Amino acid sequence: MSVPFVSQPTCPPVNPARGSLWMGLGLLVAQLLWPAEALAADKVRLQLRWLHQFQFAGYYMALEKGFYRQAGLDVDILPGGPQAAKPIEALLAGEVDFAIANSGLVIARMQGQPVVALAAIMQRSPVVWIVRADSDIYAPQDLAGKRVMLLDPPESAELRLTLLREGLDLDRLQVSPPSFDPQDLVDGRTDAYNGYTANEPFWLQQRQIDYRLINPHEYGVNFYNDVLATREALLDERPEQVEAFVRASLRGWQYALDNLEESVQLIHRRYAPGKSLEHLRFEAQELKKLIMPELVQLGHMNPGRWQTIADSYVELGMAKDTSNLGGFVYRGQAHTDHRLLYQVVGGATLALLLLGAVALRFAHLTKRLRLEIAARRQAEQELRNSNLKLEHLASTDRLTGLWTRLRLEEVAQNEIKRAERYDLPLCLIFFDIDRFKAINDQHGHEVGDQVLREVAHRIKAQLRDSDCLCRWGGEEFIILMPHADLEHAVVMAEKLRILVAGNPVAGNPVAGAPVTGQIVVTASFGVAQWQPGQNLREWVQCADQALYLAKQSGRNRIECYAPPIPQPLP
Repeated sequence: MSVPFVSQPTCPPVNPARGSLWMGLGLLVAQLLWPAEALAADKVRLQLRWLHQFQFAGYYMALEKGFYRQAGLDVDILPGGPQAAKPIEALLAGEVDFAIANSGLVIARMQGQPVVALAAIMQRSPVVWIVRADSDIYAPQDLAGKRVMLLDPPESAELRLTLLREGLDLDRLQVSPPSFDPQDLVDGRTDAYNGYTANEPFWLQQRQIDYRLINPHEYGVNFYNDVLATREALLDERPEQVEAFVRASLRGWQYALDNLEESVQLIHRRYAPGKSLEHLRFEAQELKKLIMPELVQLGHMNPGRWQTIADSYVELGMAKDTSNLGGFVYRGQAHTDHRLLYQVVGGATLALLLLGAVALRFAHLTKRLRLEIAARRQAEQELRNSNLKLEHLASTDRLTGLWTRLRLEEVAQNEIKRAERYDLPLCLIFFDIDRFKAINDQHGHEVGDQVLREVAHRIKAQLRDSDCLCRWGGEEFIILMPHADLEHAVVMAEKLRILVAGNPVAGNPVAGAPVTGQIVVTASFGVAQWQPGQNLREWVQCADQALYLAKQSGRNRIECYAPPIPQPLP
């Protein structure tokens, strides 16, 4: 791609009477002091993941608005596509200096490849399954026995991990490679289409075809996407160039997101004339939701989240271990503007003295700036660590390690919305330990705490990954069971009742303390299925009423809430 030509400034005129010596010295000083952008720009190459579209708007705008040129870079942007080189392979082969990859970049690092993640543009992945609205598919479990399109790993890792977490083996699906033609979904040749939220939905809306999305994000799978990457050798050899490219690229992304219509028009005119303006506008709006510039800093990467993503690839069998992640996440450099603009005004001695004075001054300022930036980054990291600790404390019960009531309420609200939207079954099991006060009175509060921890541990070990267990208060617990009807929940409650009653708890809460005997523990259970129109408070009250009935009926039993039957009008 061509870069607009910029004329090179010339040195100030020199009086011929001063002789060739003065001219030579003047030219030397001018070269030392002239602005960096006036010198020859470094040639670098960027490999995209796919064909030109708004997905790469920030890089186009950094080029077109001169941000790369101002950083001393001459950038070639190479489109991807079926016939293009794979970005990571081209990067490692030295064919390009930078590349755009998905979160699968971390697999290459775990395999010992010297790749470095510089910035994550999309904070959430756009990868989804698209199903027809008139189908019976609402959740991943509904894909069992269905015809499902699925990209090869790691491109489809988010979808594969969703299936694994929801307990659905690939053997139970009729899997086929993607056709990249959503008409197959419309014509019924597939039941679930592996697509992007920013692409195929526009095509379906244009044809007035109703659809639903199965989004891994709604099931706790949260990967980065469109990650800017380089190789370690380039970072070691030219760290200033890498830093300049990252900063100019993020500046381009900020401009693109602040000026969506201008960016759409330019991309349509210069890069993607085959895509309509309407499609590019749709893509821009959808991708902005995934980039989330209002919530996080552009390009933000959390090392802890990368560790979670790496662990997910190991869980899927795409990598063996996460021992090679050191140095994978780019930390950036303190940014100091070294560009100077001076005019040669005298002889060589005066110019060199001036240069020396300026160099000393800048060295002092640079040292101060780096110290201030280091202190600020340390303070920011301490604040982030403190926020994470507070969030953990607020959502975790300190005694049992279970979710708190506040955390369960947040998740339950989301599950109610999903049940309303997709007409899914949703159940609640409310249980507490029978005669717990007597246990405290007879054996002491330390033993009582041991009973709570032991019961919580046993119950949690029997639940599905999608079930949520929380300590509601005191000896009361609640289990939230998505995608489970009343019959399923009652079977689970009976299994848990037998488990609690059949396994006494040892009364020695402190290591080394004498055993006070085996304590027989029982629990009573109330089960309620969510009814359309119920809010969370009403639903919990129904389960509580069933629990109260179990207590009144003799304890160590299960009762179900039965909604009142409407009486006919007289």
